[in-house]
Amino acid sequence: MYQIALKMLFGDRAKFLTLVVGLTFTVLLLSQQGSLFCGLMLRTASSIFETGASIWVVDPQASSFNEVVEMKLSEVLRIRSVQGVKQAVPMTYSGSFAQADDGTTTVTQIVGLDDETLVGRPANLIEGSYEALNSPGAIIISKARSDRFGSPGLGDSFEINNHRVHVAGIVDTKKTFSPFPMVYTTVSQASALLPEKNKMLAFTLVEPEAGEDEEVLCQRINAQTGLKALRMWDFVWMTMKFWAANTGIPFNLGINVVMVIIIGTVICAQTLYAFMLENVRHFGTFKAVGIENAKLARLVLLQSLTVGLIGHGIGTGLMALIGLLNPANSPLAFYTPPHVVGITFVLVLGFCLFAALLSIVRVIKIDPAIVFRG
Repeated sequence: MYQIALKMLFGDRAKFLTLVVGLTFTVLLLSQQGSLFCGLMLRTASSIFETGASIWVVDPQASSFNEVVEMKLSEVLRIRSVQGVKQAVPMTYSGSFAQADDGTTTVTQIVGLDDETLVGRPANLIEGSYEALNSPGAIIISKARSDRFGSPGLGDSFEINNHRVHVAGIVDTKKTFSPFPMVYTTVSQASALLPEKNKMLAFTLVEPEAGEDEEVLCQRINAQTGLKALRMWDFVWMTMKFWAANTGIPFNLGINVVMVIIIGTVICAQTLYAFMLENVRHFGTFKAVGIENAKLARLVLLQSLTVGLIGHGIGTGLMALIGLLNPANSPLAFYTPPHVVGITFVLVLGFCLFAALLSIVRVIKIDPAIVFRG
């Protein structure tokens, strides 16, 4: 019986292809919206990943990597005194205007690294050296977003807050959510480039001692200093939640997802129902020979789920292909975690079950005598 049901499905090629194509594009659109959202959210925290720090200490009022509340540099000494802390180094983070010799201006995000250790520096240095930061006015600029500023090369110079700086290195970092280039220098040089202020410490990067539990150490730092210590992924989630709550990204993408769900449900339900109506005599024959309604319902479910699995498989495969063809640091923020694939599968399953339910109701009402009518 189940083989006959599949032959009925595959035999009507027009309806079968309509169902598969409709579900394929539904899966593709759902996955694309989910991948865009995940890609954009990851870009909000890309600077956190670049540092490689396992524990971040910030002011209790800080809400994300980009929305920091600056502290006094002396806070680093208090953090170093906490038991279980192997190393604690400062990092400053502040926005400032930069101007090239041709008059081009842009906002830059200035990151100040610890003068001695340079802990927190991005790993992928493609030109120059970090040791060159010890020379006066030396900075290292990220390749990502630097096109907004004429893509300065090694040895080029420009001004930050009327201070002359020169490019001592170029790093290849992942694009951030912010459209402005990152500039790396030492804490001492960052303090010279920026307006004088009492508080300039944005983060303290902490390395725990060997065998020390990170969660326990964070709690200890919080209790002894009154600051907020976060594991890397906790800080990442806090940053992503901040951007999700304070931008229109979830709402706008959510509207698109709802529209796709509605369209996908309508296409699947209408086409499967039309397929069932065209085969009403076959189902009538099944009932005439004694096939009970429960088994007929399973036949309809088999047809619906078969189409759903095929459509989901093709749609997911196309999405994976788009991801493979999308180059690193492209303008398209794109990341497809397994959760997106799982959610689209559940949604497609829902489409198919809803469509099958409508068809099952109609099948149950079929009069077996329909087979004997002209």
